Amino acid sequence: MRTAELLLLSLPAILLVAWFLGLRHASYRTFMAAALLLAAVGVGLWWFGEQRAFTGRYSPARLQNGRIVE
Repeated sequence: MRTAELLLLSLPAILLVAWFLGLRHASYRTFMAAALLLAAVGVGLWWFGEQRAFTGRYSPARLQNGRIVE
């Protein structure tokens, strides 16, 4: 798995631990920095996911005389 996917999957646990370690008493600036970091991860996933997206006409593979052809 990519690092960004692991970060997003573990984000609820990270936020819970951060909450109990004192983030609930953090300043507004700290909250905004965390929100911007999360937004940056989301935009990065979207940006790199667009490059891997399928474009074009879909034609499934089929068997022809015992061989797979596209």
